[in-house]
Amino acid sequence: MNVQVKKVYRNYYLNIISALFKKLGLPQLIDHLVPVDPQCQTRVSDAVQAIIYNMFDGRQALVHVERWAQEIDLEKLIRP
Repeated sequence: MNVQVKKVYRNYYLNIISALFKKLGLPQLIDHLVPVDPQCQTRVSDAVQAIIYNMFDGRQALVHVERWAQEIDLEKLIRP
């Protein structure tokens, strides 16, 4: 029997954390509780989620979070 591995997903647990985050309604709660400047183009809950996912994935320095987010397709984890 030959088994071929096409791709290894090292961030599979981030999908679970993302699903729990959404099921608990945390993005809506964060957006409701944190005051936001009208000029802000990013939801506070998106930034909080990105930092939490980054912490679970090995904690990159904040200056490197943007590059890390592009590597793991953060948009898929945050959006419904």
